[in-house]
Amino acid sequence: MPVQMVFPNYAVADVARATAFYEALGFRKNPQFSDETTSCVVVNDAVAIMLLEHDRFDSFLTDDQRRTTDGSLENLLAVLLGSREEVDALAEAALGAGGTLSKPVEANEHGMYGGQLTDPDGHILDFFFMEAPQA
Repeated sequence: MPVQMVFPNYAVADVARATAFYEALGFRKNPQFSDETTSCVVVNDAVAIMLLEHDRFDSFLTDDQRRTTDGSLENLLAVLLGSREEVDALAEAALGAGGTLSKPVEANEHGMYGGQLTDPDGHILDFFFMEAPQA
């Protein structure tokens, strides 16, 4: 199942400052997926970094998952897949390879269908399919 896009998610203290930094590197902000606590910085057609203030980043974690607060690095990787079937296949493959579903595969109110898995080393991966917006 080919991954169509990758969204590294980074916890940041100040989303405006972080956005300015990545824009200075030549990336562009996508205002459609940005607000006061979140900024989508487009790297290329296949990668966009999501900058999330700490509370917003933490909202993607389950109660038993915690962002480190000791200054070490952390991220939450999210991948966009091409269909609901690819989402289901990825969930099955992850479970078969020793991963766990830390959030079940389901549809949400934002038009996304996906879930979250934790690999055997504890790394978190959100995976989802999103219908194209209707004009």
